[in-house]
Amino acid sequence: MRRFPLVVAALIALCFTAPAFAQGARATGTVKDTNGKPIKGATVRAVNREASPPEITSTTDDKGRWAMIGLRSAAWNFIVEAPGYVPVQATATMRIAGTPPMAFTLARDPGPVPGALDRDVVPQITAANALRDRGQYEQALTAYQQIREQNPKLTSLNLVVASVYRQQASAETNTAARRALLERAITAYTELLNDDSNSERANAELESTRAEVVALPR
Repeated sequence: MRRFPLVVAALIALCFTAPAFAQGARATGTVKDTNGKPIKGATVRAVNREASPPEITSTTDDKGRWAMIGLRSAAWNFIVEAPGYVPVQATATMRIAGTPPMAFTLARDPGPVPGALDRDVVPQITAANALRDRGQYEQALTAYQQIREQNPKLTSLNLVVASVYRQQASAETNTAARRALLERAITAYTELLNDDSNSERANAELESTRAEVVALPR
């Protein structure tokens, strides 16, 4: 009977120490626009294909704040997106001891440069962008496709189309469907780069999208 208190003490010690082994790093921060206004509903994804799970997602609140836990101590690629904004990404090393908050700033996605468009196309672009910003992605994609068919030289529109596919993918819970949407985004980026191989934005977002596909579970 004298051993009983020792067994209880050992079990209690195990209960307090076990979480430490499973503990992961915590990431926090904010997402705002170029005017410093918080962006609500922005998606922040941390990707590390060597980790398990390889991707962790958070969504900003009405003050633009986000947080996620359970990240292994390692370098993670953070991808930040919001409808109507140009996506950004950054790499940060997570540490259990503590990681400083990360502040992301998103610029509005202007779509094709208005000055380079025919006046009749501008209202169509504006209407399609409005559908996109309301989350009506399928209708927006149909509208963009119609604009492309009428304006074959408007290859820059592929940037917007690819962005819409990625926004759809971020909201998709089915892995196969998400992969298909990301593949469509990759196709759109590739089509643009066939015409303008020097587009830094297209190249950067293409690599980011490919990283997302690799991080998806098989």
